[in-house]
Amino acid sequence: MEFVINQEMLKNAISTSTVGSLFYQEEDAFNGVNKIAKRVMHDLELVFGHAPNQTTEKTKLGKAPIIYGTVGHSPILQELEENNLIDLSGVKGKREVFLFQVIQQPFEGVECALVIAGSDKRGTIYGLFHLSEMLGVSPLVDWSDVKPKQKESFSLSGDFKYISKEPSVKYRGFFINDDWPAFGNWTMKRFGGHNAEMYDHVFQLLLRLKGNYLWPAMWSARFYDEGPGLANAELADEYGVVMGASHHEPCLRYGEEYKYLRGKDSKYGDAWNFISNREGITKFWEDGLKRGGKFENVITVGMRGEQDTSIMGKGATLADNIQLLREVLQTQNRLIEENVNPNLSEVPRMLALYKEVEPFFYGDENTPGLMNSEELEDVILMLCDDNHGNLRTLPTEEMRNHSGGYGMYYHFDYHGGPISYEWINSSYLPKVWEQMTMAYDFGIRDLWIVNVGDIATMEFPLSYFLDLAYDFEKWGSDAINKTDLYTKQWIEKQFGGVLSEDDKNKVDDLLKGYTKIAHNRRPEHMNSEVYHPVNYKESDCLLEEIDYLLNLAEELSKKVDPKNFSAYFTLVYYPAVGNLNLQKMWLLTGKNHYAAKLGKMEANKLAEEVRECFKRDRELVEEYHALDDGKWYGMGLSEHLGFVNWNEEENKYPVLMNVFPTGKPRLVVEIDGTDQFNEGPDWHNNKVILNNFLQPDVEEASFTISSKSDKTAEYSITSKNQWLTCSKTSGSLNGQEETTEEINVKIDRSAMNGETEGHIIVEMSVGTVIIVVNASQTDTRGLDDRTFVETNGYISIDAEHYFSNEEVKNKYGDVNRLEVLEGYGKTLSAVKAFPTTAHFTPGKDAPYLEYHFVVQEAGVYEVDLYMQPSNPVTQEGTIFCGIQANEGDISIVNVLPEGYRVDDDNWAIGVLDNIRRKVSSINCKQGLNTLRVYAVSPGFVLEKLVIYREGKKPAESYLGPAETYYVGK
Repeated sequence: MEFVINQEMLKNAISTSTVGSLFYQEEDAFNGVNKIAKRVMHDLELVFGHAPNQTTEKTKLGKAPIIYGTVGHSPILQELEENNLIDLSGVKGKREVFLFQVIQQPFEGVECALVIAGSDKRGTIYGLFHLSEMLGVSPLVDWSDVKPKQKESFSLSGDFKYISKEPSVKYRGFFINDDWPAFGNWTMKRFGGHNAEMYDHVFQLLLRLKGNYLWPAMWSARFYDEGPGLANAELADEYGVVMGASHHEPCLRYGEEYKYLRGKDSKYGDAWNFISNREGITKFWEDGLKRGGKFENVITVGMRGEQDTSIMGKGATLADNIQLLREVLQTQNRLIEENVNPNLSEVPRMLALYKEVEPFFYGDENTPGLMNSEELEDVILMLCDDNHGNLRTLPTEEMRNHSGGYGMYYHFDYHGGPISYEWINSSYLPKVWEQMTMAYDFGIRDLWIVNVGDIATMEFPLSYFLDLAYDFEKWGSDAINKTDLYTKQWIEKQFGGVLSEDDKNKVDDLLKGYTKIAHNRRPEHMNSEVYHPVNYKESDCLLEEIDYLLNLAEELSKKVDPKNFSAYFTLVYYPAVGNLNLQKMWLLTGKNHYAAKLGKMEANKLAEEVRECFKRDRELVEEYHALDDGKWYGMGLSEHLGFVNWNEEENKYPVLMNVFPTGKPRLVVEIDGTDQFNEGPDWHNNKVILNNFLQPDVEEASFTISSKSDKTAEYSITSKNQWLTCSKTSGSLNGQEETTEEINVKIDRSAMNGETEGHIIVEMSVGTVIIVVNASQTDTRGLDDRTFVETNGYISIDAEHYFSNEEVKNKYGDVNRLEVLEGYGKTLSAVKAFPTTAHFTPGKDAPYLEYHFVVQEAGVYEVDLYMQPSNPVTQEGTIFCGIQANEGDISIVNVLPEGYRVDDDNWAIGVLDNIRRKVSSINCKQGLNTLRVYAVSPGFVLEKLVIYREGKKPAESYLGPAETYYVGK
């Protein structure tokens, strides 16, 4: 028979004594597992409207109960297996695996039962939460108050059986960091401190997302003291949460503890210095291991200076630092053997190769590093990104045999250079996929930790990060371009029973839209000079997209049921609108400055719009803090406007420009998408050029007339060519309500009769502007589709619009290939080579992209490659690609500047702009040319190419020139 849970049985179980309990609780069960079972019982109450009962006696169970237990800690599971009702061989000896099975007539009085059997404590917990998810309960039900859709009934077939997989990454979790002023204020106001009451919610969030590993808040917090006492650690141990600590907090001692315990009379001494205070520091570590070593941990080893600084002074040599770190590790290993487990190989330990520790590991040509040292045997070596989402050095094939395996420390939040980002989510799933799948491909499979700052607003990318770590087979390297699918499924989990299909699609647009814009430039990194105010209309196009998304957010906020509004506001509305409004404010500020420099009255209107955005920014934080009677108070307190240094110090708010009206009724004409403007002076050049129609696929362009006065100024527009028509032939602007007018120009190519130049005359009270319109009837006969044609001095190509994509078989018989990463990068997409671990040789085993393009003149041209700002996977400091024009030699190009290193100025520009550019020269012939771009080094991800005559660079902009015409476009 089917296993069924329905409202009626739960209601009757409460009101009568004839219906038995739903949950069977064993006295032998882990206490933490029973606590989680109670959370799941509450989930059932949310779904069915009635809370289920539990019992410790089999005779008091209902006819279709839920039986849960952990292998080795459950007499009832043992009994069921002995009676051949379940087979536990599929979970025994596995890590964090569960059996989820319906069985028939397990014992007298029970017709069928749902059995949840975990291979270990976390396996059972995941199995219990699996029931919640099957019922439509979001993993964010507790943390974000996501309400599930209520159901009448739920059923499973009588032969239903499911065995979960072992998680792909052994330790998977997040780091609460940079926790003041937001998280710290939040937990102090809501819970009274960094205590077990607060961590109960954090642990639930972690486990519901199938994570198992946590670095706790550490800026002012002391995890082992503030539970109160050991309550935090004891609760983590009950739940099966593996505790760790950040890269500079060794031996289960958190960074703030030494500050409170140090002193001239302290047994720990008064210097965080292993040279001058070795005895005190050793005692500090020893006591930490004695206190916390009984719990499940991954013990951080190694040492950094106080407040995450260098260990030794500037005068110390590399050899000095390596020797000191070796002595630190030897001391820590001895302490762990003495106080935790004499078999050191059984104790999970981790060394973070972070910042200056990385060169101590590798050494140099004269000084051997710690690689392969006995002190690091069985230690997880945790590598890191560059704090801005780009991986650093990765394990070579030889290194992957290291006995302890490898970990990755990734960032969704960062407090540091070149500029911090700590306010709201600005992580983009395609980028996370591209980087973290590469980490896994390189053998980083033992530990993944991500810095989520305050947690709040990071729930979306955090869910993805942990799902990727849990089930890499589903979401990893073989799941190219599946982040859109993941986003839709995530939306379904949160709002499946709340919003219509159409509205869920709008949430999808909103999530992908705002995170893509934030990916292009994080909110803290924005200012008025990032996007160009006019070139290629990039500011106007982005403002149009932002307004579309803001309208979606407002529309949805009016549709969401009040009981679901909190979840919508915190998970979608606040991070989206906060980000978009801030981006809009800075774009409008840039336009305000540009308009003011031209003396346009529009500048004053733009200034008012900026003020409205600034006001909205403040209102959003207030709304967030007022939500649910202040549930989230504090989480919006991080500074986020106008950073000029790595942190918020001296940050600058928008500076607005206002203009005074001229004494005469003056107007100015601008060609949209360019920086050309003219007022039509009689004695000077009164011509401007409109080149949009040089691209054969362009049928409409525009120019703008703006007022420089508060007096009414009239204009008339005359087209001298019948193939050009304007949306208006006359009008007036008063410089107050009416400050600007966009005039659309349409072309009728069939009426050109061989003409290639037209004229539009704009007559104004002070002068006359002649708009010279260049148009073409480009002959593309004989050209293949996806052949780009130079029409206006340059060619811009989105990388995925190649003419051909050539795969090559390698010596192992596998295919080396280039794949399009949809939606990736700053414009359309990107292209990356697979396998991601391979180094290729052009002309032998390197896959390549071939582009076809036509230029009007032979000569030397420049190719500007726009790339993801990857870092080298090796210590050599290089990323190579190959470039070949026509039948010429293949040029192997290092796309990184000479001497490149993470933390230098070139790196800083790349991570702020989220792009790296490299210009190379090629020789082109008149007419059709081919360009091949070969993959060579791992990490080469191509987004765009721009080709132009040497020395004739196109107009600058943040996103680069918009893609130009190609045959078949």
